[in-house]
Formats: sequence, C-alpha cells, structure tokens
Amino acid sequence: MRGEAIAIAERPSQATQPGATLDRLIRWVALAGVLVVLLVTTTSAYLRVTAAGLGCEDWPACYGHQAATAAQPTGFARATHRISATLAGTAVLAIGFLVLGEPRRFRSQLKITGVLLLITAGLAFLGRATPGASVPAVAMGNVLGGMLMASLLWWLALGSAAGRPWAARVLYWVALLLVFTQIALGVLTSASYSGLACSSLPSCTAEGFPGAWSACELNPWTTATGRASAHMAHRVVALAAAAAALAVALKRDTDRRSRAALLGVLALQLLTGVLLVALSLPLALAVAHNLCAVLLLLALVAALHGSARQQAAQ
Repeated sequence: MRGEAIAIAERPSQATQPGATLDRLIRWVALAGVLVVLLVTTTSAYLRVTAAGLGCEDWPACYGHQAATAAQPTGFARATHRISATLAGTAVLAIGFLVLGEPRRFRSQLKITGVLLLITAGLAFLGRATPGASVPAVAMGNVLGGMLMASLLWWLALGSAAGRPWAARVLYWVALLLVFTQIALGVLTSASYSGLACSSLPSCTAEGFPGAWSACELNPWTTATGRASAHMAHRVVALAAAAAALAVALKRDTDRRSRAALLGVLALQLLTGVLLVALSLPLALAVAHNLCAVLLLLALVAALHGSARQQAAQ
C-alpha cells in the first residue's frame, strides 16, 4: 500500500515535467526570436538611413547635403537582414510547432503565435515590395511590423502571465501606443529624407517652428521630401512618449528591473535624439536611436508583463 501511495504521489510531478520542459523551450526559442528581430530592425534601420532600399543615391546626400559621399557597404547589411529575417520566421514556426504539442496548456501562447504568423506573412510580402519603393508607407509597415513582432516574442519569452491587464493597465497601453506612434513618425521622417528639415533645438529652425504647418506632410503614401511638420510631430510625440514611459517607471507596481531598464533606455533614447539633430544625422547615431526605440518598447512590455504577474499573484 505504501509503495502504491508513493507511486501515485510521484505521478503528478512526472506528468507535469514534460509540460514544464516544453514551456522553458518555448521561452528560449522566443528569446532567440527577439534577438534575431533586433538584428533585423537594426540592419533595416541601417539600410533605411543609407536609403539603400528606397533608391536614394548616397548618404547623406538624401538629407540635403550637396557633397558626394563614399558608397556605404550595404551588401553585408542586406545579406544579414535577409538571413536574420528568415531566422525570425523560423523561430515563429518553431514556437507554433511547440505549442501545438499541448494546445490546451498553451492557449494564450497559441493565440499570440497565430498573430506572429500573420505578421511574418505580412512582412514577407512587404519585403518583396521594399526594393525600389518610393513611398514611406512601405518602410513604416516593415518597421512597425518588426516592432510588434519583437514585442510579442518578448512577451512569450517572459513566460505566461495570468490575469487580464488589458483594461486595468491603461497607462501601460497609452505608453506603448505613444512609443509606436513615435517610431512610426521617426520612420516617416527618415524615409522621406526629412532628417535635416528641422536643424535646430527645440524649435525647427533658428526662426522658430515654420508657420506653414501641413497635415499633408504626415501622409506616408506621398513621395514628398523635407517634411518639417513630420519631423516636429516626431519630436512632440517623443516627449509625450517619454513622459508616459517615465510615469510607468515611477509606478509602485513596476518592479525594480523594469524601472531601471525604462529609465536607462529612456535616457539613451532622448540623448541620441538630441545628438542626431545637433550633429546633422551621423549614421551610427541614427542606427543607435532606432535600436533604443526597440529597447524602450521591450522595456514597457516587460513592465506590463510584470504588473500582470503581480496582479495574478494577489
């Protein structure tokens, strides 16, 4: 009888062991996917600011400089971008295969994976349309799709979070929405070669913000360049996003690691943004500014995830 009781007691732990191992494997694959997507977005930023994918002659001539510059080594960046994009899609497929092994246990992961598959398919379609594209909307679709993909993979990598933070965490969602909007306006600014349309701080020009504000300059489906309104909109939304991220960092239910990550990345994002304008868009800073935007997004996702887990634990 005693032996049977021991055997029965051991069964649950043996049964749950495969599920726990599968959960860890999903998280590791998701983390690898995040790192690969970071490489995708970074190389994409490099190709965008050099205008290699939009048919611009040379950088920084597209930003208003007259002097010719040496050709940027974009061949390696293109190859790295394509390989990393393929690996990101492979990671999503691998996660889908893993969660299908226990669909009832991983219901939320299965839903997120379905969204990731749709994003992957959309990015693959945009990737075919990107070479030779002349409207910023294509670049914006690529970047925002990559940002959303990184966010969802990061959520999976952080593990399951019970509870429903969707309505109870309004500030987090406002901050995420503002950061996404800031990123979209930043891509619009760079893809329309409007980086130097505003060359002074805090106003657009030495004479102040141009009085001819034009909402049409925010239309990503036109080929207009030198969009001062888009550049200033990016700055304004960046300040709003920074304020929202700071508010999230100072919330009581934000854990220490998320708070430190938010404050650190936020400082780097603001610093690189100011230096970009002050130093007339150096290439390395432009790429770093894009990377900081992704990291700020991931820090907000981690803060939201931590808040959801705390709510579930109460």
